[in-house]
Amino acid sequence: GSFGSVVARVAAAGVKAHPESFQQGIPWWVRRPQLAQEINEKHVNSQYLGTAKLPEALQANTDLREVTKGATICIMGLPGEFLKEALPILDEALDPRCVIVSLIKSLKVDGGKVVPYSDVLAAALSGRPIAALMGPNIYREMANDEFAEATLGCKRKELWPVLQQLFETPLFHVDLSEDLIGVEMCGCMKNTVTISCGIAKGLGWGANVRAAIIRRGMLEIGQFLEEFLGANQDILLEACGVGDIVLSCHAGRGQALAAAFVENGGKKSWSELEDEIMNGMRLPDWHNVENVYKILSATPGALERYPLLVATYRIAFENAAPASILEPLRSGKPGGGRGGGGECKRARY
Repeated sequence: GSFGSVVARVAAAGVKAHPESFQQGIPWWVRRPQLAQEINEKHVNSQYLGTAKLPEALQANTDLREVTKGATICIMGLPGEFLKEALPILDEALDPRCVIVSLIKSLKVDGGKVVPYSDVLAAALSGRPIAALMGPNIYREMANDEFAEATLGCKRKELWPVLQQLFETPLFHVDLSEDLIGVEMCGCMKNTVTISCGIAKGLGWGANVRAAIIRRGMLEIGQFLEEFLGANQDILLEACGVGDIVLSCHAGRGQALAAAFVENGGKKSWSELEDEIMNGMRLPDWHNVENVYKILSATPGALERYPLLVATYRIAFENAAPASILEPLRSGKPGGGRGGGGECKRARY
């Protein structure tokens, strides 16, 4: 996909800049033979990056086992729904010391609980070390060699130097964090507030409403990370947090899809809209809204504590009026408190 393609470009630059650390040339697994041919012969991925050139060091192949055999770093840009068939092959093919760098922004729920994909990967890949790369990245801008940044979460600090060599370039800055779960889940959770902002956009509302949604969304995401995952809310101040939330809510594909949903009066399904306006590209945003609601509805009192996430779900899936997205913005802080826009005893001028 788009993120995988631009991260492949970044990694190719890192490999080229550090021949003392990396073998030159990066094998790249793709599912479609036509795409492999396009990448290898024309050095483009036209569906996702248009005419932007890919480095010749990237060599596409449809044989997953051949691509990954003996690899000591594996960048995982595979959508969550395709993991089941790939993981057994990866576990056999990868070097036992291989570091897995996840780009997965889908949200997995099992038994009413969040299951981070870093846990899924570690369990399926014999405990190999896991990292997650998340950040505010508009892919076509990165493909045009514009500057971008991201956060890389990895608990194993001894791996930081080689990962920084791979991803840090003059045009791509990476900060590292030990909070793997926080980094990973920021990338997932921001893809709920994108739908909230897109609903407002579809109603023709402007920047004031969007700013209020982003602020409220960050409060609820922070509380969610702490309540359900034990993550430190400070991670929201990193590129994977506020940076990605602000960017995605203004220019991301999820908010564009949600705007189209409202403009069509909710008469078209999310899948139909993906086919029509995203060229068949599958987005995690609306799925993440569904999965977050599953967690909240299974937790006593949670529906009242997360009014924006709940309102977003009800508009997206229960035919609630799109304008009802304003109601959570009139409430106080998550958890029922009144502050940060709630009651004020005295105004001073």
